[in-house]
Amino acid sequence: MIALPRAIALIPPARIAAIALWLVALAGAVWLSSSRFVVAPGFEFYLGPLFYLVAYRWFGLRWGLVTAVLTMAPSILWWGHGYSILLAVGHVLAVAWSRPRQISFSTVTLFYQLSFGTLVAVLLFRFSYNSPMEVTALLLLRKILCEVTLAGIADIVTLLIVRRAAGLGLERARTLSLQLSLNAVVSLAVSGAATLFLIGNLTNVRDRLTIVEDQIQTVVADTRASAPAAPLPPHIRVAGSAVELPLIVVPTRDIAAGAKQLGCTRTDRGDQGGPDDRNTFTYWLRVCVVAGRDGERTVLVSPRPLVLESFGEIFTGLSPLMAYLVLVELALFGFRRALGRSMRLWDSAVHSFAARQRFPRDEAPFIESNAVLNMLRQATDDYLDADEERERLARTVDELRTAIDLRLLSGLRIEDDALRFLELTPGAGACQRVVPFNPADRSTLISLRGTNDIMAELRLAGSDSQHWFLLLAHDYDAETSEWRFGCLVRLRAAQAMQTKMLHNARLIELGGMASALSHELRQPLFTISLAAENGATMLQRDPPACDRAGEKFTRILEQVARASAIIERTSAYAREERGDREPTDLVQAIHDAARFMRPVLQNRGIDLTIVPGPQIEPMMLPRIGIEQIIVNALQNAADAIEQARAEQLTAGAIRIDITKTAHHVAVAIRDDGTGLVDDLADSPFDAFSTSKPSGKGTGLGLFICRQIVDEIGGTITLANNDDAVGATLTLTFPLSHPWRLT
Repeated sequence: MIALPRAIALIPPARIAAIALWLVALAGAVWLSSSRFVVAPGFEFYLGPLFYLVAYRWFGLRWGLVTAVLTMAPSILWWGHGYSILLAVGHVLAVAWSRPRQISFSTVTLFYQLSFGTLVAVLLFRFSYNSPMEVTALLLLRKILCEVTLAGIADIVTLLIVRRAAGLGLERARTLSLQLSLNAVVSLAVSGAATLFLIGNLTNVRDRLTIVEDQIQTVVADTRASAPAAPLPPHIRVAGSAVELPLIVVPTRDIAAGAKQLGCTRTDRGDQGGPDDRNTFTYWLRVCVVAGRDGERTVLVSPRPLVLESFGEIFTGLSPLMAYLVLVELALFGFRRALGRSMRLWDSAVHSFAARQRFPRDEAPFIESNAVLNMLRQATDDYLDADEERERLARTVDELRTAIDLRLLSGLRIEDDALRFLELTPGAGACQRVVPFNPADRSTLISLRGTNDIMAELRLAGSDSQHWFLLLAHDYDAETSEWRFGCLVRLRAAQAMQTKMLHNARLIELGGMASALSHELRQPLFTISLAAENGATMLQRDPPACDRAGEKFTRILEQVARASAIIERTSAYAREERGDREPTDLVQAIHDAARFMRPVLQNRGIDLTIVPGPQIEPMMLPRIGIEQIIVNALQNAADAIEQARAEQLTAGAIRIDITKTAHHVAVAIRDDGTGLVDDLADSPFDAFSTSKPSGKGTGLGLFICRQIVDEIGGTITLANNDDAVGATLTLTFPLSHPWRLT
C-alpha cells in the first residue's frame, strides 16, 4: 500500500499530466462513441472506428484493442449483442497485420468489411432478425460506407499528426507518405460520394413515404366515394409504384390485431414506444398506415412492399458506386504494389551503388522511374568503370612501388639530416614520414632548397652504400619551404652506373696521356735494346767479356722492371673499380697518383712538390677513387699551366699540401695556371662544364671527383688563389666514418 504512492511520486509531473489528459480524451471518445448521429432514415454514424484506429496508430496494438472494446461497448445497448465489439477487435488485428505492408486504414477496412463484416451481417440480419434481402444488403452497404469513411478520416488525421518520439505529446508531421496519402484521399473521396448518395436517397424514401401516407388516404377516400356500399379491395396501388399495398378494414378497437394480420407491429402516428422511430429501417418495415376511419371501423394499409421497392432501387443505384469503390481500392492496391516494386528497385540500386556493384536491368512499372533508374544505372556503371580503372591503376602503382620501391610524396621538406614528407599510398592514404639520409649527401640536398624542380641521387642513413635513390620534386612553396609533389625511387643500378662512369672517365684520361706514356716507355725500351746489342757483342769477343755482358743484362732487367711498373700502374688505374673501401694510406695514394702523372708533368716542364704534413693513420677509403681525384686534379692543373704559358704568363709549378686537424684531413692542390674563368666560377663541378677547347676535355672530371668525395662524405672546393695567380683544389676527408653507419 505504501509502494504505490512512492512509485507515483517518482513519475515526472509532466508525464502524470499527459497521462491524465489522455485518460480524459479516452473517456471523451467513449462518450462520443455512445452517441448515434442520425443523418438520414436508416443511416447513422458511430465514431468508434475513428477513435480505435487513431489510438492504434499513435499508441500501438494494445491501446488500439482497449479503445476498440471501450468505444464499441455501447452497441450492446443499441442492438442487444456484442458482434460489433468482436468485429472491431478483428478490425484492429487486421490493421496490425497490414501495417508492415504499408496499407492504408481505408483499404484494409473495405476488404475486411466485404469479407468478415459481410459474413457476420448476413448471418445476423437474415437468421437473427429475419430481415429482407433488400434491407440486409442496404444495412451492409451502410456499415461498409460508414467505417470506410471513418477509416479514411483516421488515415488523414494520423498522416498529419504524429506522436512525438519521446513522451506522450503530439506534433505536426514534417513529411507525408505519398502512397498512404493517395490511398486515404481517393478512398475518402469515393466512399464519401457513395455515402452522400445513400444519405440523399434514404432521406427521399422518408419524404416519399410521408407523401405516400397521404396518397393512400386519398385513394381509400376516392374508392369509398365511388362505391360507398362496396367493400374495399384487399390491395391498393399508389401513383408511381408498381407494387400493391395490402389493405384491411378492422374494428377500431382491434387496430393492433388488424395490424398484426398485415405483419405490422405498430401503426403510424400511434404508439411510439421503444428505441425505433421514423428514422430507422425497422419502423417503415413494421408500421401500418391508418388510411381512414368510418365510425367503428378503421382502414389499415401496410407500406412494406413500397419500402422494399424503394430500398431495392437505392441498392441498385448504389451498387455501381460500391463496385467503383472496390475497383478504386483494387487499383490503389495495384498502384501500391507497383510503387513498392519501384521502391525496391530504388533500394536495390542504392545498395548496389553503396556496395560498388552493378544492379540488374529490371524494368520499373513507371516510365519516370525507369528514366531516372536508367540515369542512375548509367552513372553507376560509369562510376564502377572508373573505380575499376582506378583500382587497376592502384594495382599497377603497387606493383611498380614493389618493383622499384617507389614512394609518392606530398609536402616534401629537406631538413638538416632527414627528408620529411607525407607518403601517399592507395591503402593507408597519407602518412607522415621522416626518412634520415646519409650524411655524405647532406651538402648536395641542402643546396637544392628553394629550387622549384629538383632531381638528386642520395642514400638513406643506415642503408647499404650500394642502394641509391632518386629524389624528384616539383612545385616549391617558399612560404612553407616544401615541395607539393614528388617521388622517391630506388636506383638499384645507380652504383654500377657510377662505377662505369668513373671507369670510362679514367680511360678518357689515359687517352689524353697516351703521348706521355709512350715517351715514358720509349726510354727503357731503347735502353733495353742498346744493352742487349752491347751484351751480345761482348759475348762474341774472344775471349768473351762476361763481366761486362753481365752488367748489360742486369741493366736490361732493371729497365724491364721499370717498364713493367709503368704498365702495372696504368693497368691498375684503367681497371674497373668495384667501389669497395679498404684501409688506405692517403699520403701513399697521393704519391702513387703523382708518380703516375710525373712523366706527363716532366714532359711539360712542370715542377711538382708534395708536402706530406703530420703522420696520418690509414683511413677507410676507395683507393682507386682517391688516385683518380689526384690524377684529375694534376691533369687539370697541368692544362691550366700550359694555357697560361700560351698566354705569355710565367707558370710551371704545382704544390700539394697535406694537413690534419682534430676532425678531418685536408689536401690542397695549388697551381699557378690561368685559374677559373668567370663563367665557371659558380659551377665548376657541374657535368659537362669545362673551359678547355673542343677535343681537350669532356667536362666530367670534376663532376666525377665530386661524386667520389660525396660518397666518402667529404667536401671538395675549387677557387682562384687570392694572393697569386692560379687556383687551388681543396679536399677534406672526415676522420669519422659516416659510411659505416648501419
